Amino acid sequence: MWFWRARERFSMEELIYLNDQLQRAAVVTDSNKDYLVETIRSMAELLIWGDQHDPTFFDFFMEKQVMATFVRILKANRKSPTVAVQLLQTLSIMIQNIRSEHAIYYLFSNEYINHLITFPYDFRHEELLAYYIIFLRTISMKLDRNTVSFFIKTDNEEVVSFPLYTEAIKLFHHEESMVRIAVRTITLSVYNVDDESIRMFVTNPAVVHYFSELVIFLRKQSYALDALVAEVSKLPDSGHMQGRLEGAVAEIGDLLYYCNDIINSGVPALKSIMTKHIMNVLVLPLLLPSLRPVDKHAIIPSDKHISTLTSLYLLLRLLHIVHYKALVNSIGASLLRTDHSVTPDHKQLQHPECSSDQKDEAGDFGREAEAGSESDNSATVLSSSEALDGRTTLLSYLLCNDDKLVMASLCLSVSFLQNEALDESLLDALGILPRRKRHKKLLLQQLIGDNSDKHLDRLFSPSLERSHDDFMSDHWENHLGHELLSGSTTLKHRSQMLEALIKLVCRRPPPHAEVLWQAGWLLRQLLPYQEHKISDAHMSLLNNVYSSAQQEFSLELTACWSDIIPAVITEEWKICRKALDVPVLKKDASFVLMPSSHTADGENSSLTSSIHIGERMRASVKVLMVLYQIRVLLVEGTLPEMPPLMELPDEARVQPQILSTAVGTEVDIVNDAMPCKVSFERGKERQVHLVVVSGGISGSLLLIEGIAFKQNRGVIRVTAPLAGSDPRVDEKHATWLHLRVRSPHQPLADVGKLHSPKTSLKNKQLADGRWTLAFADADSCLHACLSIQNHVANQRHAVSLIVSPFLDLNSETHQ
Repeated sequence: MWFWRARERFSMEELIYLNDQLQRAAVVTDSNKDYLVETIRSMAELLIWGDQHDPTFFDFFMEKQVMATFVRILKANRKSPTVAVQLLQTLSIMIQNIRSEHAIYYLFSNEYINHLITFPYDFRHEELLAYYIIFLRTISMKLDRNTVSFFIKTDNEEVVSFPLYTEAIKLFHHEESMVRIAVRTITLSVYNVDDESIRMFVTNPAVVHYFSELVIFLRKQSYALDALVAEVSKLPDSGHMQGRLEGAVAEIGDLLYYCNDIINSGVPALKSIMTKHIMNVLVLPLLLPSLRPVDKHAIIPSDKHISTLTSLYLLLRLLHIVHYKALVNSIGASLLRTDHSVTPDHKQLQHPECSSDQKDEAGDFGREAEAGSESDNSATVLSSSEALDGRTTLLSYLLCNDDKLVMASLCLSVSFLQNEALDESLLDALGILPRRKRHKKLLLQQLIGDNSDKHLDRLFSPSLERSHDDFMSDHWENHLGHELLSGSTTLKHRSQMLEALIKLVCRRPPPHAEVLWQAGWLLRQLLPYQEHKISDAHMSLLNNVYSSAQQEFSLELTACWSDIIPAVITEEWKICRKALDVPVLKKDASFVLMPSSHTADGENSSLTSSIHIGERMRASVKVLMVLYQIRVLLVEGTLPEMPPLMELPDEARVQPQILSTAVGTEVDIVNDAMPCKVSFERGKERQVHLVVVSGGISGSLLLIEGIAFKQNRGVIRVTAPLAGSDPRVDEKHATWLHLRVRSPHQPLADVGKLHSPKTSLKNKQLADGRWTLAFADADSCLHACLSIQNHVANQRHAVSLIVSPFLDLNSETHQ
């Protein structure tokens, strides 16, 4: 009697059986579809196991030409996406996991993979497209100079066909981000293959159009980003719209990084190709013209202009990501060029966010300065007929009331300054060459001689003597002219930048903290040494604005958050010190595009709430810290690690009678406890004792409920901060005392920034608490009110002593 014996799972017998099932499957039907899919999956599992344990498994796979069977099954079942999906998934898993070089070479041989790549799949099935692009990406990860020959066709040693590349680039602008990302991975793998024939193929006329289409797609994404910025500004509270904007920002960043990866790939010709396309498709026709606002009544085609803010953001991101010398220098040189045919009239150049006074100053940057001389108060105003270059336009934005435009303009200058590929002569012409480098340049000039501007630039910037493969037919410096790069012009531009930065720092009302940090950092780069300190006139402006900031800060010493001001100063001191040392150019700087949180002025209750007052205090401290540190840095050059806060004298260090103020703590009812009644629930009064506990800058109000059978002992039932309690006797009931209890949420560190956290709006809706205490008589109520006021006054005095160095204009700096 014969019994059926099950096959072992990982055995040659099982592999033979699975192959027999595949050979019999001519057509896929509903009845055998699931079985065939499972057969293909199981075969892949056995082959991967055999690759690691038994090489004869793959020998059998090659002998029976199973790859040919896969191709036959695919061609015979064109209308069955299920089988195609399983085949693509199976081969992807095999290629990714098989370690044997011999096995990989077999999988790639005999054009089987190319047949699968060029097969006309029905990509209306999303799952099929997903596995197809994964299949291509998996193959690309195995590309090298040895394996690439399996995927190309040559004629006289010239590559004429490369399906993996040509089929992938057809999907580069697909609506699914996963597909687009995979295409970028595949193409970069191709560009990094160390094979000259591949390098020639990707730049031949048949496929080189991909790079122009790539930059055109980047330009379209720029329009889409600009449209989203406009929509989000109309719906700042829409989380959905903000999410779409963040997605668009991420897509732009990915595209720019991809362009940079192409430039830095192993194909030298792509550097020139990408530079030309980025300049001629994106920068010159769109980004630079969009820096210049035009008359609101002017009719401009929607495909020729984007908002100034979006243009600034895209330029700074481009400079932050790309560090190719030809491209970076081309952008810098183009920014300095004045094209009268495209530049609007000077009267149209004023951005709508600029005030009338600031508009008058838009051309007021120029100071005919000489080396070592102080800035003159008189200014040369540009005539309305004089065309402004991009540099002057950027300077004009530093005077705008729109802090996002100001910040974007500052970030663009920082991007130029931090891009090591930018020629130092261009930095000098832009007026932002660091003083340290400029000092070296002037020393070299003295060594060479008087008529040395041109020779000096060549010595100081070696790139001037090399041929450029940028978008210009000649050297970029020849398009600018020697006059623009001369020492007198660069000194004038430097003076203009300093003037603009000083005006920005001294602006009232003050800009956001991030703007001041960025402006302060730039000032440090231009004036890092004590011997090159700013003029007395500029120091006077800084002292005046610091004095105004002191007055605003002094008001916070009597507000409801006065007790935490020393701690906030310590925290903000460290944040500001770091920001002035390292520019706050974030990874994508997208915060300039995001909506800012605003408090409605009409909501009086919100404006008087402790949350609003706390945020106002935090913003005031930020401004005071940055102005203080800028003044010290520009005069002395260094800052201490910690803020110069005063120590409280011994007489101000009062030890409180009750050490622990935690709710539920059992304590003694001290002699100065004031008996009263309070009700936290309707109809339920409690007999409690009001106790004021204070010492130095700390202070609390305690309500202590007595304990039966324990004389002069009680339990702390509730506490409130002393600061901000604002005691007030009721006008109609002389025995009632009203106390305010501020919000338990302290003002966040991000307050005062351009893009406030989402939680701040929720916190602003929280109402302050209130206690109403009933005393036995009017005298007792008045006594309690005066006692609390006295403790509050002592607390405020202690805070004022600690922060007194910031209230003295000449405590650290001298005019």
